[in-house]
Amino acid sequence: MSSAQDLPQRGLKAGRRPAAQSSVEQTWRPMRRTDVAALTQLMAAAEAVDRTEERSDEDDVAEHFISHLIDLEADTRLVWQGDELIGYAEVFGQRLVREVHAVWLGGTVHPDHRRRGLGRQLLGWQLGRAEQLHAQRHPAVPANVMCDVSETNAGLAALARTEGLEEIRFWFEMMRPLDTDLPLPPVHAARGVRIEAYDTGRDEEVRQAHNTAFHGHFGSTERDPEEWQGYFTGARAFRPDLSLLAVTDDRRAVIAGYLLTYVYEVDVAATGRREVYIGQLGSLPSFRGRGVGSALLATGLANWSAGGHQEAYLGVDAANESGALGLYERAGFTVH
Repeated sequence: MSSAQDLPQRGLKAGRRPAAQSSVEQTWRPMRRTDVAALTQLMAAAEAVDRTEERSDEDDVAEHFISHLIDLEADTRLVWQGDELIGYAEVFGQRLVREVHAVWLGGTVHPDHRRRGLGRQLLGWQLGRAEQLHAQRHPAVPANVMCDVSETNAGLAALARTEGLEEIRFWFEMMRPLDTDLPLPPVHAARGVRIEAYDTGRDEEVRQAHNTAFHGHFGSTERDPEEWQGYFTGARAFRPDLSLLAVTDDRRAVIAGYLLTYVYEVDVAATGRREVYIGQLGSLPSFRGRGVGSALLATGLANWSAGGHQEAYLGVDAANESGALGLYERAGFTVH
């Protein structure tokens, strides 16, 4: 589930300032590079209770936070009690916008320190910082402040509602086994298109194709080259060898669609299963209705199964208007 709050052009509530806070027992400060291990441990403690199945190792945390895409000083806060990290918060504002500026919130409180008001304090800081970030980057367009809330985390859902955020969208996590008797979907050729292995030399073309394919989709915004590298094809989990392109079957070989695949080793280690995650599956508007998405998905599933992978996962907007949910259900995916 995603929750959102419209961001007014003026102050949210009195006293919400994105400044470091401290008390006798707690110290608030921005994240530092040396905090990666402590933050990884905090996330693991929260995951053990919240059961979001979103796991991170130290390399994952470092990749996300120690990046030129995040201003640690301005956009993060850690809360320490003595030598123990008991909570953190981050704010991320999209760098490019279309009609709406999306500002995303992330964070957690250690399970042993919940129900004491710390989560509310962190969310208050986030909302204040979100207002500042919007005013700095894209004040000419409306903004939504958004956060993802797992159905297993009722406390966060209740807190978000009390602070004025509303449920606006639901996402399904879906899974398909690759090592059972469930038949794989047949691979049908898409008219005028062939499926090829991913070509890293065409990465910039794929970025532009992605921006076009997802234009108008809820929560989607254009990705600039730095974000594309930081969060998509430059991410350590990205697997070009497991990804695919759909191109026209002529000399031009114009990109018609793409399937980007990721393997999160921390999940493989935790489950003992060889999992692949479908991060992005898109087709260009001018090629829709030809079965491009179905061909990419069926080819990917066949390749991964033949390569010894055991499960495929993806996340999908339950209200997606492109028919993605039906596409995945026909391919054997079920809500996980």
